[in-house]
Amino acid sequence: MIERSDALQQLAESVGLLVEWTGSDDRRQSLSEARQRRMLECLGWPAADDQAVAASLARWRARHHPVAFDQLPPLLIADQQRPFPVPVAEAGGCGFVVRLESGETLDGHLDAGGHLPAVHEIGYHRVSFLTGRGDDSVTRLLAVTPARCFALSDIAEERGEARPSYWGVAAQLYGLRRDGDAGIGDLAALDELCGAVAQAGADAVAISPVHALFAAHPERFSPYSPSSRLFYNVWHASPEGLFDEEILDRARAPFVESMTRQESLALIDWPASARLKLAMLERLFQYVEHDERALEWRSRLVAFRRDGGERLERHCRFEVLQAHADETDWRQWPEEWRDPGSEAVEAFAEQHREAVTFAVFLQWLVAAGLDRVQQNARRAGMAVGLIADLAVGVDPAGSQAWSDPAELHRGLSVGSPPDAFNAHGQNWGVAAFSPEGLVDSGYRGFLAMLRASLAHAGGLRIDHVLGLSRLWLVPEGESSQQGAYLRYPLDDLLRLVSLESWRHRAIVIGEDLGTVEDGLRDALADRGVLGMSVMWFEREGDAFLPTGAWREGTMATTSTHDLPTVAGWWLENDLRWRDRLGLLAEDETLPKLRQARGEERRRLAAVCGLGADTRQSLDSDAVEVNDVVDAALAHVAGTPTPLALLPLEDLLGLLEQANLPGTLDEHPNWRRRLPVPAPQALETRTVRHRLTRIDRIRRGGRS
Repeated sequence: MIERSDALQQLAESVGLLVEWTGSDDRRQSLSEARQRRMLECLGWPAADDQAVAASLARWRARHHPVAFDQLPPLLIADQQRPFPVPVAEAGGCGFVVRLESGETLDGHLDAGGHLPAVHEIGYHRVSFLTGRGDDSVTRLLAVTPARCFALSDIAEERGEARPSYWGVAAQLYGLRRDGDAGIGDLAALDELCGAVAQAGADAVAISPVHALFAAHPERFSPYSPSSRLFYNVWHASPEGLFDEEILDRARAPFVESMTRQESLALIDWPASARLKLAMLERLFQYVEHDERALEWRSRLVAFRRDGGERLERHCRFEVLQAHADETDWRQWPEEWRDPGSEAVEAFAEQHREAVTFAVFLQWLVAAGLDRVQQNARRAGMAVGLIADLAVGVDPAGSQAWSDPAELHRGLSVGSPPDAFNAHGQNWGVAAFSPEGLVDSGYRGFLAMLRASLAHAGGLRIDHVLGLSRLWLVPEGESSQQGAYLRYPLDDLLRLVSLESWRHRAIVIGEDLGTVEDGLRDALADRGVLGMSVMWFEREGDAFLPTGAWREGTMATTSTHDLPTVAGWWLENDLRWRDRLGLLAEDETLPKLRQARGEERRRLAAVCGLGADTRQSLDSDAVEVNDVVDAALAHVAGTPTPLALLPLEDLLGLLEQANLPGTLDEHPNWRRRLPVPAPQALETRTVRHRLTRIDRIRRGGRS
């Protein structure tokens, strides 16, 4: 008989709760019994007493040890060229038929151990198990996955290059500028940026997330708290390239003065610009919807809507419902609106048919625009083109949580545990997939998310890729300290990422910063997922690593959107922000931090070969800041990594960073715009010199 504490721990570990883990300080941490019970309750496995624990444990065992084929999950995931053990008791000898995507049929019998023979063709096939009861059979989808992701080495081989040594630019899409953008960076500006950097030899442009936000609530503009990761941010839409100038001029006419005013701002006024842009696009939509001359555009819109299916329809209905609701959060809506399949929602959609179609039109504009940018980038000679960014979760009040609530954890938010950098931990306020929901849905939402991100890109950056293995989840209304790690099906998730990577011929980058558990980086590398090497963190002790010592299986960069720019770091701009906003720790003072920064400047100068007197602390004016930026960019470009992505802010030598973690309105997060359009900025003598030097260094690494 299992002891009470043993049964509770067995249930916790079976469900995937980490009862013990290693913190950022390398100390062992443990989950108390009280927190185990609380988290299990939140996860849907009651554990308040012995009887509840026993019942939950029995339910878990029945779920994970099926005795019949009709108890199998809807998606089975197998490795290419390896026999697949069908997880059904006494499956040995059962007949099967596999219908491959190519149309070929394979048949036979499972071996004595219940293994399906190896399938050599990757893809999503259908396998039917012949149960022996007359003509009865059980059919499931079978994903046969490659050993690793599509990689830069595959691109290099195709291009006849000895080894991959590519480079590109990382840009905050919303911050780009062009005439006619109404104050928000859009896909036409992105197209201009790609053209300009392609001429300089760049192979990729990585962009901030383009996930759908809240069209009716533009005050919610963080790209990492999306309404849905399955659809797009309509504020980035640009009809240029899809419609002729005469039609566009007619749509813009009433808004030209207001658009020009918004375009002149240094910081984005999201509510004003978003509403202005949508008003202009609605005039364009009226032409497409009602003018006889717009038949071709209308037919393309109809085809896009048909291909988008039920998921697209639900998202667009949500957008219109939210615009009419008294409450932003759908969980506070009238009960009949909370179910996307209800008759009330159906009636509402019929009553607001044109508004729903306008929401579809906006999604079509973004999808078509992204496709145009990617095609132009590849035609311009880029090896990769766009690299999309995948956020770690979604706003629980958003479209994805409303459309498919069973796929996500309810009442739990993603965050991070207390660590050396944040004594209280963090709560990011976003919902994550439920491991059980993933399996029950056949990974439907996860696959839809990957496909939406990869549909018009040559690469994907997965934010907080550590979450494919485990996530720190915090119960609603509780502090971050009251959370716990939950294990995710890493192997199966990486298998599906690999398959989608090859189907889209797109590389994958995993943001593997923070407290990384043992073995995870090796697992990612084995699957061909590039890690991230950020200059600020690439050290041995306090010293910055020389170029040759950087990890090879990563993407190299100077900084990220959450960290200081090179110029901002050298000139202590980040320290002044933290001091001004009261973000210093109890044992930190500005004078102490400035003194330490002087030592850091000395170390950076030493590794970058700046030629300064590096035996003592350096003041910020000891070296011209433009020379520091030049040296740092060249330092990263010279690493042996297969890809270097240089932030646009560093190429332009800008002072301010995009986001300051730990702040909301105190710092203008996600609002900064480039001072001038990117092509113009890249034409200055200083920036041209940087681009030429970076390209020369990276091309030298391909030989």
